[in-house]
Amino acid sequence: MMAATKSELLSPFKYLLDTFIILAGAVLLAGVCAAQSPVSRRDTQAAGLVAEGLRLFEQNDIAAAQNLFQKAIEADPKNVAAHTYLGIIADRAGESVASERHFSAAVLADPQSPSAHNNHGAILLKLGRTKEAAAEFEASLHLNKQQVSASVNLAQILLSSGTPADLREARELLATAYAIAPDVEVARALTIVALRIEDRQGAANYFREYWARLASAAGPPIPAAARAELGTALLENGLTSEAVDELKAALATDPSNQETVLQLAKAYLALGDIPSSGRTLEGAVARGLETGPIYALLASVYEQSGHPENAIPAMRLAIERDPQSESYRFKYGMLLTGALAPDAAVIRLKESLELFPQSARLWFALGIAHFKAGRNDEAAKSLLRAVEIDPKFAPAFAYLGMTYVEIGQYDEAIKAYQQALAVNEKLGVVDFLLADVMLKQTTADRARIEDHLTRAVKLEPSFAPARLALGKLYLRNSRPAQAAIELEQVIKLDPNLAEAYYQLGIVYTRLKRTAEAKAMFGAFKGLSDTQKEQALKDRKEIVRRLANVFF
Repeated sequence: MMAATKSELLSPFKYLLDTFIILAGAVLLAGVCAAQSPVSRRDTQAAGLVAEGLRLFEQNDIAAAQNLFQKAIEADPKNVAAHTYLGIIADRAGESVASERHFSAAVLADPQSPSAHNNHGAILLKLGRTKEAAAEFEASLHLNKQQVSASVNLAQILLSSGTPADLREARELLATAYAIAPDVEVARALTIVALRIEDRQGAANYFREYWARLASAAGPPIPAAARAELGTALLENGLTSEAVDELKAALATDPSNQETVLQLAKAYLALGDIPSSGRTLEGAVARGLETGPIYALLASVYEQSGHPENAIPAMRLAIERDPQSESYRFKYGMLLTGALAPDAAVIRLKESLELFPQSARLWFALGIAHFKAGRNDEAAKSLLRAVEIDPKFAPAFAYLGMTYVEIGQYDEAIKAYQQALAVNEKLGVVDFLLADVMLKQTTADRARIEDHLTRAVKLEPSFAPARLALGKLYLRNSRPAQAAIELEQVIKLDPNLAEAYYQLGIVYTRLKRTAEAKAMFGAFKGLSDTQKEQALKDRKEIVRRLANVFF
């Protein structure tokens, strides 16, 4: 099952409404018959037949009841109660055409009856005559706005159009129904509608209503598939805690559903709860759900938790389950490279390229592996092959630029970075890399460098190296106050970045903030031994951000 998109959220809602029509219909129709009894008293014989028919109907003697209702119509062709019950019986027997005929006759007999219009609309909806059904529901609500069934039924039709105006009207109708009779399924429907109109707060509020009523809800439980679909929609809309609750409930009902396992694990990751994500996936494996997607996500969880020794075999198992997955092979190569095993990555990626010779991202991963192993010429060849296959592959251009920097070809590096930005102008990391290589030139254009660094900070506000470079540039350009702002932010982002303390010490000295300068130099002295390690960390962060752009 694919993850639900906003346009697909009608699916669980349709389940809700189909169920609701059946339940509300039977209850409502019984009420209609009682209300119409004064009409049937015009003919004493017909009234007696209806009364006896109702007694048999309640005893579930349907055939005998149907016979009596039919005799009542023969005595009084406009008997609303008899037509209504015959409509119910025909509907239950799957005879929708006959059911519609009786409900239509009830409307003709009593056009001022809200229930008669709603019943006719419900069967028309079942027959696919949507426009006529909507007209009947509107007529019913015109006569009596305070109706649950008619409000929900009309909301269903409005939702099928999907226009913003219709969605808002559907929400109003459902809210009316919920105010009259608070119901778990209507609360769930309101949650879905709020998600579809991108009202996150409304969705959160309605979800709380839905969740609070679940324990005491009557009737059959909501199917696991419908709960999983709602959970996925909540996750996609950033309501992560709510998504976890719904997906956990879905998984408890159907523990063998792979997609529910994956979505729940992703929801935990979105919450930053890596252990729970891992336990969800490991539990699925223990239950025998050993599929490629499960192992692939488990590999990602292990990697994020700092356990590449577990991530690598998990990804290998994913490939064993699905050897034709180019995506898994790419991730496997990147894992090996990230685990400081670039030579192993080269071997596996070359094997994969025999299966997928036109895969731009496998060539890209091979280029990174060669780059990590210090084989810059081979890296350049692989990266050039990647952009030849896919000229819109911005990260490959960026890595090509990094390769040129390593061998001192700064002009070529600048061209590669510019090509990356031409493809995707929102790559703040590339703006940083471009500024960094421009600073290495003897005729550096400081205005252009500042522009690129400013863009990098704007696009990647949490990327500390870009802020550090901008702070240093401000200091070099005799703008210490601005430099202080950037460098202070760098330390907040990364308290272990030694150079930031050193540079901020110089800035504070320029600003005559002597005590603070002394504190910064002291912090630098304590951290300077980690500088080499920090450089490696910065490179890994660049790798992560560039890889995430395309994949």
